[in-house]
Formats: sequence, structure tokens, C-alpha cells
Amino acid sequence: MFFAKDLEGRFTMANEPFAQRCGFADEASLLGKTDKDIFPAELAAAFRKKDLQVSQSGQPAPRIIELFPNEKGEHVWYETSKLPLLDLDGNPCGVCGTVRSYEGTRALLEPFFQVEAAAEFIKANLSEPLNVEKLSKLTGLSVRQFERKFHKAYQMSPRAYLVRMRVAAATDLLRTSDLRPSEIAHQTGFYDASDFSRQFRRAMKGSPTQYRRSYLGKAAD
Repeated sequence: MFFAKDLEGRFTMANEPFAQRCGFADEASLLGKTDKDIFPAELAAAFRKKDLQVSQSGQPAPRIIELFPNEKGEHVWYETSKLPLLDLDGNPCGVCGTVRSYEGTRALLEPFFQVEAAAEFIKANLSEPLNVEKLSKLTGLSVRQFERKFHKAYQMSPRAYLVRMRVAAATDLLRTSDLRPSEIAHQTGFYDASDFSRQFRRAMKGSPTQYRRSYLGKAAD
């Protein structure tokens, strides 16, 4: 669910699921209303307090756990993230945010939590050969469970994730250093410069040299 409000707390935008959750047929019926027009006083006051905090500080407020009506109108725990909105001059002009089921979020993130230790190990040890058995032990899962849950979390195998992280590290070095591609290949764990070039092309649709030239050209502009 998505919404946006002005500095007075009036809704200026919302998607249909948010409007309907607030008791309106569509977005148009919700626009111009405030939280006080919709929610119990204590909920409205809490929403307004956080809105003002975000708009006045200019800082986002991610993953706020707060009460919000479910499909039955019952107030249960939801996760809200809010961002400040700025006008063309950079001045605060409101807030926007998303609301999602807290239980749904936990279910969505659970696969990441289960294999997070392995993913962090891969990123910290890019030059090491992939050892799935060692990674599975870090998570307390069997190899089969680990591979299944890792793929569920990242939509790719641990090996593909390792290559993705190596390419990401290589792009950083191409932008920030004068190292030759062969040196970057060695530092980021690729077998050799040829392997580096092949994997980089597959992921970035261009060679390492082309990427560096393109980046330097944009930086010069």
C-alpha cells in the first residue's frame, strides 16, 4: 500500500489498496482527508507525529512497526516506511510511504535471515573458491536445505551469487583505481583475465575496458 501527504497532513496520493483499507472506494474519495478524518484519535496523533518528524528532519523513517487496519477493519501490526518529499527548491512539502503486513514482511525476509551468514561470508571472501558445505555449516542447514533456501532468498545459486559479487567488486575497482583488468581479476577472485572479461560481459553487457571508459566519460561530463 502506498500514500503521500502534504505538510498539513492531507492525503495527496494513494494507491487503491491503501484507499480501500482506509474505508474509501478509490483514491479520489480519500484525497484531501487527514488521518484525523479516518482513524481513532490516538492512532491519528501517532501517525501525525511521525510525519512531522520525517518532514522536518528530512530523514527517512524505515520499518516503523505500528497499528493499522486490516481487511476486516481490525487494528493489527503493520510495517510502515516513510520518506520526506521535497519541492523543486529542496524544501519539505510532505511525506510519502508504504504500508505492508508485518507478518508478511517477516515471512518475506525469513529466507534472507536463514542464509545471511553465508551471503556475508561470500562477500567478505571473494577470492576464495566456493565451498557449499562450509557455507551450509555457517547457517546450520544441510547442503540441500541451504541451496534451496539460498535460491529462494536471492533467486540464484550460491555460485551465481559469488560471481555477481565479484563483478560488483570489480566495477568498484574499475571506477576507483588504475589497476589493469588482469590485476582486478586477481583481486576479485576470477580465474584469470579471460574469465573476468567473460563473466563481466555476461553481467554488464560490455567489457571491463568499455565500462571504465564509459564511467570516465560520464564523470568528465
